[in-house]
Amino acid sequence: MDLTISKNMDRALKDIYLSNSINGINKSTLNALVRKEMLTSEYELTNNGKAYAISKKPLKNQCLDLNIDYQEIIIDYIGKPEPVVLEYFKSQGYLGATCEGNSIFNVLKAFMLDAIIKNSIHTEENKLKYACMTFLEAQLYNNDRKDELINSINFTSKEQFIKNFKMIISNNFIQKTCPDLSLEFAILMFDAIDRDTYIKLATKIAEDSYLYRNGWPDLTLVKDNIVEFIEVKAKDKLHESQLITIPVMKDILPFKFGVCRIKRK
Repeated sequence: MDLTISKNMDRALKDIYLSNSINGINKSTLNALVRKEMLTSEYELTNNGKAYAISKKPLKNQCLDLNIDYQEIIIDYIGKPEPVVLEYFKSQGYLGATCEGNSIFNVLKAFMLDAIIKNSIHTEENKLKYACMTFLEAQLYNNDRKDELINSINFTSKEQFIKNFKMIISNNFIQKTCPDLSLEFAILMFDAIDRDTYIKLATKIAEDSYLYRNGWPDLTLVKDNIVEFIEVKAKDKLHESQLITIPVMKDILPFKFGVCRIKRK
């Protein structure tokens, strides 16, 4: 699908978003936006259309439109800011990780690991290895047994969850891609989120796992049975995958989503 947006389309999307009306917009422009899946056949904004319109706004306005928190902190850092911001929150008693969606995806994987291994196509000696290292989105994508994997969340004991998560984070590939995942973090996540919510989350992800693997905030934090999802921004704004994923997941997860704008001292 051609995602090129002309000036007329750009103006139309912004106008429709602001006014909730298509008055004054050329029908050929509207039909072009339907073909690009920015509008429905009834000329209403799709999630893609809303994300595009919000993507053109300043960061603070984006947060207002998404009804998510915005905060600024002044902090010294060299290199990537996300680990520094994680340490900032750790100093306030949080545990967390900087793996974006992989943080909670690996928690979900620990719930499902036994079912994933049971349904694995790999040889017996490789089933555990590939179950641990394969991204959850790949395990759920186009999988006829994804309902079985998701339903297994109901039957995974805390003891088994801990055992599974230990195996996941001991995998060399996971250590490289998510180096700050810890067992302590996973145990707090197990306690903070109920199984029904995990099942709803996994079900939504499975609808389009390669869409919803993107757009998660940088940090997943947990403290006192409260989870927070925090995006770290230095100069840029929320991009379109975040503007699609965050509103969807915010409706499922009863926790705070927010942006932390960092400035150097």
